[in-house]
Amino acid sequence: RRGPGLLPYAREIEDMELMQTLGVDRAGEGQVEVTASSGSGDPAEGAATVVSGQAGTISAAVLGMQGEGSSYLYFGHVGQLLLGEELARQGVEPALDYILRDVETRLDTALYLVRGGTVGKAITAAGEDGSAADRLEALAEDAGLLAGSMPRTVKDALSDLYAQGATFLPAVEADEALTAAGYGILKGDRLAGWAEGDAALGVNLVLGQVDADVVELPLDGGGVAALRVVGARTSVRPVLDGGALTGLSLTCTLDANMAEGNVDLRTEEVHASLEAALAQVEEARIRSALELAQELDADYLGLLRRAALARPWHKEALEGASLGALELELHVTAKLQRSYDAAR
Repeated sequence: RRGPGLLPYAREIEDMELMQTLGVDRAGEGQVEVTASSGSGDPAEGAATVVSGQAGTISAAVLGMQGEGSSYLYFGHVGQLLLGEELARQGVEPALDYILRDVETRLDTALYLVRGGTVGKAITAAGEDGSAADRLEALAEDAGLLAGSMPRTVKDALSDLYAQGATFLPAVEADEALTAAGYGILKGDRLAGWAEGDAALGVNLVLGQVDADVVELPLDGGGVAALRVVGARTSVRPVLDGGALTGLSLTCTLDANMAEGNVDLRTEEVHASLEAALAQVEEARIRSALELAQELDADYLGLLRRAALARPWHKEALEGASLGALELELHVTAKLQRSYDAAR
């Protein structure tokens, strides 16, 4: 029931079940299956409350779930929205529109794609000894350490799709641990491909979302040096020939520290060789992300928009350009910081 305004009537907190995770799967022609989960329940019970419903729209499925328990299901605490792979291939616009319009949900809701199975089964499995919310919150907190995953929200996705026609979302496996699985690439509002492995690491490098990427490099005298990449800065500018856009030029500068390795960084030759080797590894990762953007002709990294911001007087030439038809130049340099104990 609603009062005179837009919001539902006030309810006592003890009469509500606070849902924290919402998942949506395709369920046959014109149908969706919605699964909702609370956070971890009573520690003695160790399980979350999981409910599901099926209907033609998310709104109808959510309303139908209200009759499954004695408590009112409150969705104002939903922190994560998970979309199934099959649903994403069909189109995510209805799910994003639901978050945008519903009075209880929020645009800062974290958004994930579930790969290799259904959201419903993954949420149910995660809730058997905890909750999907707990696992996803831990994943978001550790994103900086993973180097190939970063949190994204419904607002991020809507903004990107409106501005550049493509975006990327963190992907998780359809298992009870909801394991990080790179990114799903949306072109329009549909899943077009996956950025995994080197491509996923390249996404983070292009966008400067790298806090603790460890790169292992073989040493000439035997052994391995471990370099910790702690920062990345990438600039994008247009390349024109006679006023016609022919490509984009990307320049990425990396900052790294020595994590392990029996080398003396005071030796200029060793220092320079490690920087060059690190730049080569990270350049290959960035190229994987760029090649995927060209293969899908999807500017999910916002390269054209960044180039327009860098050279606004060329904005007209950049508008409507196809990445697949452009030459992407890439220049990567690495700066390995010296420290007083790096020679150990």
